[in-house]
Amino acid sequence: MIVENMKARIMTPCGLLPLFATYIGIFSIALCQSTCPTRCLCHLDQQPRAVICSKQGLEVFPENISDMVEQLNLSNNLLTNITNSDINRLIDLQYLNLARNKLSSLPDDLQSLKSLQRLDLSGNKIYEIIDINSIRQLPSLMVLQLSRNPLSSLEGLVSASIAVLDASHCEIRVLSNTSLDGLKALTSLSLAGNPLKLIQKVWSPKLHWLDMSDCRLNYLHPDTFSGLPELEELQLSNNPTLAYSTRYSTLKHLKLKKLDVSRCNLDRPGLHGLPSLTHARLSRNVIRMLPDRIFAKNRELGFLYLNANNIENLNVSTFEGLVKLQVLDLSANNLDIIHPLIFRDNVELKLLNLSYNTLYEFPNLTSTVTSLDASSNTISNLNGNCLTNMPKIRSINFSDNRLQRIPPGLKSTTLRNLDLRRNRIVDVHNDTFLHFPQLIRIDLSGNRLTEAIDPMIFRNNPDINTIKLEDNPWRCDCKELFFLYSFLTEPPAKSYEQSLLCQSPANVSGYTWLTACFDMWNEPLYYNKDRTWGFVMIALLMMIVLFGSFVSVKHMMRIKRRAIEQRQQLETLRLLRQRRNQVERVQEERVERVPEPRIHPLELVGPPSYEEAVQMPRLARSLDNLDEISVEMSSTRIMGSVDNIRPKQRRTRRPKKRIQSEDDLLRRGERRHERIRRERNISVGNNETDLPESQRSSKVYVTRRARRQSMISDSMDSASGRTTRSRPQTPSTRKKRRRYTVYDGHSTDDEDSDVQPVGSSRSIVIRELRREPKSGYRESTTERES
Repeated sequence: MIVENMKARIMTPCGLLPLFATYIGIFSIALCQSTCPTRCLCHLDQQPRAVICSKQGLEVFPENISDMVEQLNLSNNLLTNITNSDINRLIDLQYLNLARNKLSSLPDDLQSLKSLQRLDLSGNKIYEIIDINSIRQLPSLMVLQLSRNPLSSLEGLVSASIAVLDASHCEIRVLSNTSLDGLKALTSLSLAGNPLKLIQKVWSPKLHWLDMSDCRLNYLHPDTFSGLPELEELQLSNNPTLAYSTRYSTLKHLKLKKLDVSRCNLDRPGLHGLPSLTHARLSRNVIRMLPDRIFAKNRELGFLYLNANNIENLNVSTFEGLVKLQVLDLSANNLDIIHPLIFRDNVELKLLNLSYNTLYEFPNLTSTVTSLDASSNTISNLNGNCLTNMPKIRSINFSDNRLQRIPPGLKSTTLRNLDLRRNRIVDVHNDTFLHFPQLIRIDLSGNRLTEAIDPMIFRNNPDINTIKLEDNPWRCDCKELFFLYSFLTEPPAKSYEQSLLCQSPANVSGYTWLTACFDMWNEPLYYNKDRTWGFVMIALLMMIVLFGSFVSVKHMMRIKRRAIEQRQQLETLRLLRQRRNQVERVQEERVERVPEPRIHPLELVGPPSYEEAVQMPRLARSLDNLDEISVEMSSTRIMGSVDNIRPKQRRTRRPKKRIQSEDDLLRRGERRHERIRRERNISVGNNETDLPESQRSSKVYVTRRARRQSMISDSMDSASGRTTRSRPQTPSTRKKRRRYTVYDGHSTDDEDSDVQPVGSSRSIVIRELRREPKSGYRESTTERES
């Protein structure tokens, strides 16, 4: 009310009304949003403005509901009472849902709900109409729902505006002639699910739709609905004991157009008292026979459903007079024979259903039907001219029959859909579909086809786009199936390739055609698509193979040549190694043949032993003259170690003889072998055959010098032990003085050293050695020089 007053105040000619109205609307919405009841969902910024409080367990009417709400949903709660103050302030309310609560009455004052159009009170505990008598105060109420309340009668319900009343599934047992007197605007009434047994001459001048299905009606008098002059649709289905027609009388109504009496106890149609009827559903009754011209007075009838009855015979004049009949359902009866001319007067017939009967032969019907369903019969044979007198036929369903062959003489210039599923067809003739030029879809699934079908049987069906062949015991002869498979799968595909399965032979049972015949089809499938590209690919592959072979051969030849060179190098190295080994053996033999060099007197430190004396060279002069031998030379060269060249000294007489020990002999032998080894290494490393004469002489000189140095070192080693061991001496050596010899590097005990180079002037001076002290002390080189 506050908002209305504010709107009235701003109705001034100043032009500010839209602006203020906008501000007021925004303020009102904000105020309403701030006062949304708890546990409710408010949509006040949308149209229509709604508040939803369903399934919240509310026991009292919620507070703080906005006055601007248009739809209020309080269903599925625990409300037991609603006061006047709770509901009267909702002046803009248009829809109120109070279904499935515990209400037993409504408030006495509902005058403020002037905009309420729909009221749902279903699923409550309303026992008497007097408890909701305040409904008469709602001037705009058009829809009232009272279903699932324990109401026993509609007497006393008064409303000048209610057009739709739902009182289904209540406790109404009688519909009297005054039950609807207070509902003058009523157009639709539902009493379904009530224990209604008796209908008196009810009166309602505007009622169009009446539903009394699922009741307990027994008999309807011919004038039962005479007080409903505008009634057009009557629902009486599922009344198991209902009968409205006898041999002498039947239900009458001049304006009734739709009647549903399915699942009742009718033994005859009884429609001749309903001349305006357009839809009649008489299915699931006990009608056994249809007399001649029984529908002659129903010239407006366009949809007739007689399915699931026990009709056994149809006379040639049964459907005479039904010139507007469009749909006729005779399925699930006991028809075994149908006269070919039974439908000749039904010029508007489009859909004819003869399925689930016992027809064993399809008749040569004369009809304008466009869709025919003859499935689930026992038809085993078709006449070649069975479609000749059906000039408008477009779809035929012969599925679930016993057909073994399709006659080649079938003709129809309008047929588009042919369904032959689940029959016993074992073969298809080449001219079977020749006379179906408009054929688009054919279904041969579930039959007994084993051999491949020649695609040429569809040569006169240019528009065919669906061919179903699954669930057949195909024998996969790949050569024969190839052309059919190509025809079925070429774009656009006419069949789903995964549904084409083999049953034989056993090794491919259960495989698809493509899987079973892939190896055989693989080459032709790809070769025939583009032969040029095939040749190009083969040529490229051959070139690649040849180039690879050439590269491989060249690589192998290179590897072989390299291996040969390596073998040659190895052979050369082997020969060189053999030659070197031979040279070494020769050198070893030569060295072995060379006699052991005799011990030079200068190498001795003390008197030689007997063995040493034997090995010493023979003297060219007597020992008495050794101290006086001197030879003049241009240059004198002293060979040997400085330690070994000592001044001549006279040794003192020692008390004991020095005896050459075995260790010294072994050490000397080891020295000798070491010297031989060094000479052999030098001879092998420097091949004398490859050197010139001058280098060979120098090599010989170096070798002899090294040998002499080794001999002197051996003598030094043997002399170093004289302090601990005595050296063997002879009587003559005790009286002689030791001397040392200065010579030019050639020992007299070596045969090669005796050969002096030509042109050399040397002098050999043998000087007297100084006598060493008994303690073995030797003067150093510097002391001697000084």
